[in-house]
Amino acid sequence: MRIGSVVQDFLNKGLECSIVNCFKAKETCDSETLAFKVKEKIILIVTNKKKEISVGKFLHYFKATPNMPSINETREITGHPSGCLSPFGLKNHLKVYIDISLKKKEYISVSAGMKNLVVKVTPREMLEITGGEWIDIWKN
Repeated sequence: MRIGSVVQDFLNKGLECSIVNCFKAKETCDSETLAFKVKEKIILIVTNKKKEISVGKFLHYFKATPNMPSINETREITGHPSGCLSPFGLKNHLKVYIDISLKKKEYISVSAGMKNLVVKVTPREMLEITGGEWIDIWKN
């Protein structure tokens, strides 16, 4: 999967995809995509890298404790390695939740599925491509 599937995800929805090397372009990935097991399903949560997920809010929203799948399980289900997990170009359809801390940003820099590569999207594009849902999940 990885970068090719990320680009294809954009193309399938008729959108342009600009992937940059974060070292060369001095871009930073300001978000983080995390995988969690919730009642036999894997979900993804995209959140601000500087924020921490609230266990209490997670419990309230999902009625389950936050458990992360193993590195191998994450790769098998998403098609992306754990350290480069992207909400785009997924191997399997997964529910994606996007933290509201990213909603007001002009652009969100997200991992493109490979180390040091990021793709910039607007919050609207993030929702459109992932079919995601806004969620208030970070610690205040």
